[in-house]
Amino acid sequence: MLASLTSHFLLYDVPEPVSSILRLVAAALLGGLIGAEREHHGRSAGLRTQLLVALGSCLAMIVSLHFETVYGQATSNSTVRVDPGRVAYSVMGGIGFLGAGAIVYYGTGIRGLTTAAALWCNAAIGLACGFGMLDVAAAATAIVVLVLMALVGFDRFITTEWYRSISFTLPFTGKCRADELEQLLRARGFKILTTEHVQDRAAGVQSITFHTSVSSRGRPADLTNRLDDIPDLIKLSVK
Repeated sequence: MLASLTSHFLLYDVPEPVSSILRLVAAALLGGLIGAEREHHGRSAGLRTQLLVALGSCLAMIVSLHFETVYGQATSNSTVRVDPGRVAYSVMGGIGFLGAGAIVYYGTGIRGLTTAAALWCNAAIGLACGFGMLDVAAAATAIVVLVLMALVGFDRFITTEWYRSISFTLPFTGKCRADELEQLLRARGFKILTTEHVQDRAAGVQSITFHTSVSSRGRPADLTNRLDDIPDLIKLSVK
């Protein structure tokens, strides 16, 4: 109720320059809340980045609305056509480039998708602030922060199929040990997708790589500890 009254106050009861400044401040505060959560988890798009995204989106919407105020009375013969919604489309599309910078490859997977999604939501929150919808922006901010904080460990209760590439380096004795290793992995819950076998007779070693899937939330180090008892094992790599 208070947010709704505040939104109405900013839209109608305050001179335009002051109203715009207050909307910018609101966008910065709401964006900063999301940024603080990301900063706490050590993400690259943290407090300053998230705050600036919300602030910039808000400013883009304010300028678009002002542009409509100035040129919205053009006659039908005028070449000027004003559509504030285009700014929102452009901002939401352009923020994808910034979000792409937060996504990085990590082993066999990727990291940063949550931060990129937070950037995208933050841009929408900034647009809402710029349009004066402070109650909606505040509610969206609360939901985003709740999702980022309260659901951070919820995914551990969901069975997930993890994909791992497991490489064994063994002495070359003239015999391929792929079948032996495959049985070992299957006995420990791994599903074998593909197998690669490379022999280096000059170095006297053979490398056998299994591309696998496993229903586990274990880290690569945990998997390594479970597989380090293979006889004559020279090197084991889990990615």
